[in-house]
Amino acid sequence: MRKSLVALGIMVLAGASAVQGQFWDPPTLQNRNASGFEYYMLQVPAGQTIVSDGYDSDWGWFDPDYVLTMDEWRDEGERPLPTRDDLDVTTKMAWKGAPDNRWYVFMAAHDDTLSHEGTNVSRWDGDMIGIQIDYQDHGRTRGASPCYGQEWVAAAGNTTVNFTYRYPESEGGPGQVAWAAYGRAPWANSKVRVEPAEAWGADSWTSDTGGDTYYEFDIALVKLLDDAGPAASEPADLNAIAGADGKGLPFNFFYEDGDPAFNNDMTVRGAEASARQYFAHALLLKVGEYTAQNPTAVEATTWGRIKDSF
Repeated sequence: MRKSLVALGIMVLAGASAVQGQFWDPPTLQNRNASGFEYYMLQVPAGQTIVSDGYDSDWGWFDPDYVLTMDEWRDEGERPLPTRDDLDVTTKMAWKGAPDNRWYVFMAAHDDTLSHEGTNVSRWDGDMIGIQIDYQDHGRTRGASPCYGQEWVAAAGNTTVNFTYRYPESEGGPGQVAWAAYGRAPWANSKVRVEPAEAWGADSWTSDTGGDTYYEFDIALVKLLDDAGPAASEPADLNAIAGADGKGLPFNFFYEDGDPAFNNDMTVRGAEASARQYFAHALLLKVGEYTAQNPTAVEATTWGRIKDSF
């Protein structure tokens, strides 16, 4: 058995920004999601508990047909995606309604070259994952009105440095100190696990068989960010937006591959969504809507696309 090192680095960015644009004008799904198809989050069945420990042993209930694969990402520089023997990212997304109202993610990234740099957590180089949520779906097109979003960055790092924080757009604002609490329990739990262990501390680690980085987190979502912090913010009502016909949840991932041969961000957003700052979109399917025996819950073309990608 290979040894593994569990490490954690997650940074929270909580703030408001205003830009010019047309009110409530989202791009089509084909332009909003990188794949042109819908993405999904599956409701955690009753009695199932997910612990963000970097292992997916508690995801055995998850229907594999809904795993988000590398084929459903795009390179933000519009270059071809890396081949699977270079970088292969698979992602499972889930949710729980009230009283939890939490978003759960397990991501496995297999890479021929890992770049984690040991204790280097607070940085934008190397291998890392960016995480974004926009519950209100404002999409930064609200003109003079502010839009609110939640953003995190996770990367492997020194186990003694559990959380660091970064606020690039509104650094020093009145709510920054209060929102730092979002970066730790009970609001957010996360682990980043690296295999093999020797890949964790190296600036660049390459092997014929590659290495693996596992990102797992669960986050309590809110509607709007209150300057007083997460405890003062109104919880997001995930039950209200769930279901095959529900509003769904705008989210985004961007993955940075630290491989010198392919050092660029990849994202689940479509090109138009990226340009407008709209996030990708996922439906929150309820138990009974996502079983393999109920394929009518999703588009047949989507099922075929995901299955073919394996």
